[in-house]
Amino acid sequence: MLLSAEHVTKIFGGFTALADANLDIAEGEVVGLIGPNGAGKSTFFNCLVGDVPPSGGRIRFEGVDVTRAPAETHARLGIGRTFQVPATFEDMTILENVMVGAFLRHPGRGEARAKALEVIEFVGLKPLADAPARTLGTPGRKRLEIARVLATEPKLMLLDEALAGLTPVEVQEAIRLVRRIHGRGITLVIVEHIMEVIMTLAERVLVFNQGRTIAAGKPREVVADPMVIEAYLGRRHARDAGAHAP
Repeated sequence: MLLSAEHVTKIFGGFTALADANLDIAEGEVVGLIGPNGAGKSTFFNCLVGDVPPSGGRIRFEGVDVTRAPAETHARLGIGRTFQVPATFEDMTILENVMVGAFLRHPGRGEARAKALEVIEFVGLKPLADAPARTLGTPGRKRLEIARVLATEPKLMLLDEALAGLTPVEVQEAIRLVRRIHGRGITLVIVEHIMEVIMTLAERVLVFNQGRTIAAGKPREVVADPMVIEAYLGRRHARDAGAHAP
């Protein structure tokens, strides 16, 4: 098992943001996490990547206990994540932004630059390599965020609403990019509110509500689950999502 999270709980003061969450991810999988706002999805992400230590439970990556390890340790082991709001260095060029990620594995400037160039070409940003990050619109910022994570050479990549804010055409382009990333052998966990994305890409889906996992299974099974329809999808949305399910 590539990653195993067992009974992960996170309590902020008296508020339980995450309760007894479990997730096993095999190498090469694409797993989707869905649920309403405030359901605990991002908190779970933050625990998995070391940004927030869980209050309880255990997280292992390739057999190594990373429950309370810092984010840098997670990154060095091969766990990368994007953020809902891309964290760009506005006055640095696109190339320099991606080099920040590349330095994790390539401490020499020349090596880091070569790695960054390869990655920005892969995500379609090479023509803009020398442009300041502040010049990018939403689609470009999303791709830059993905590029910086790819430059760390992750084994497991967690995408936190990486396709939010895109037009339908841009969503289709982004889906193709995510498929190409998976084609590189990178295991993916995707948090996304765009059900078409989850239904198109995910092999397995977990549904969160009020800090708890209320359903798990194949996309078609999940969108037909009465608890999921009640808590998140609604009947019409469930029918539309089911039309995209593999």
